[in-house]
Amino acid sequence: MQATAGPKPVLITQSALYGTEEVTFPNAIDKLQLAGTLTIPQGSGPFPAVVLISDMGAQNRDGNVRGYQPLRLLAEHLSEQGIAVLRFDDRGVGKSEGDNNAATTLDRVKDAQAAMQYLRTRPEIVAARVGIIGHGEGGNVGLLAAAQPLPPAYVVTLAASGQVGRELLATQQAAQRMVASADTSQTLGKRRLKAQQALDQQVASMRASGANAAQVETALAKYQLTQKMEAQTALAKALSREHAMLEIVRQNPDNAQVQAIVANMMRQDNADLDPAQARTLAARRTTPWYRNYLGFDPQQYLSNVKCPVLLLQGLDDEEVAPTNLALLEKGLKANRTVTVQKFEGVNHVFQAPEAHWPTVEGKTQPIFSYIALSTIREWVRQR
Repeated sequence: MQATAGPKPVLITQSALYGTEEVTFPNAIDKLQLAGTLTIPQGSGPFPAVVLISDMGAQNRDGNVRGYQPLRLLAEHLSEQGIAVLRFDDRGVGKSEGDNNAATTLDRVKDAQAAMQYLRTRPEIVAARVGIIGHGEGGNVGLLAAAQPLPPAYVVTLAASGQVGRELLATQQAAQRMVASADTSQTLGKRRLKAQQALDQQVASMRASGANAAQVETALAKYQLTQKMEAQTALAKALSREHAMLEIVRQNPDNAQVQAIVANMMRQDNADLDPAQARTLAARRTTPWYRNYLGFDPQQYLSNVKCPVLLLQGLDDEEVAPTNLALLEKGLKANRTVTVQKFEGVNHVFQAPEAHWPTVEGKTQPIFSYIALSTIREWVRQR
């Protein structure tokens, strides 16, 4: 049975600059309905439009990370500037149908294509000016869609990967081992601040004990070198352990056996890890998406991307290293309309440096990097 177009969109909010609708649209190939939010600028139109694609994992339409909603912030900013935006819940999340764990990257491409097709049916939208903006894996989804028939008019990637999937996953999981919180997107700036405070305290202590400037400088250089070497050693050890677990997943199709082995390895590494939590974490490494992503290679399709591409990367990103930009550029070398930009102090979820966060009711609130927002806005306008 073929999926239907769903109920008529409902206007749910209205601002001075754009209207907001709850919409549903079909992925006719996989016979499921996806649900999202469409923001349309005020005026007669028709308007250019973009589809927002979330990062890996089960993401809602706002890309929510502990209350920070980058996709919603991006959508509202662009619609205030005259660009319609469709963002939607991943399969099995919110009001969208389907199974998120079973959806591979190629399945996500079909969802992105369905979203573009829906926008092209809307009278308020210029059908030839529908692009994709993707975050993390969503950026790779956008690039892969651009290598298929009926591609987007352009693609903007926010921290897309140029690595084979298993290498990216190993790096991400190793980074999570290195910090107390699994949310590496919000920790680097805080760790740097603590490190600087420790250095300041050491300098103050040395000066109080009578050390001169040369002695302080020598001691600081030695301290920084020691810290760097210790961090490199710890990261190499974490990467080695992650690669070992990834190879177990790759080489053994028996999910139950893999989960038992991986859960045991996790508890050996962290005795405080609850057995049930270890089993849950291990189970995530045997989902259809995870097994498929281990072999996902962006380099296999990038040469077929012909539309304009904007590659964006935060230099404080610990989940997708900035070195991925060079890999993406290499794969896109035949495309003469590729623009690359890096942002100092910006992390994986494109938050502005913490020093720029506003204080609300006594607490600092993360915000989307304004320089990144303005870069996206102006580049999309030029398309």
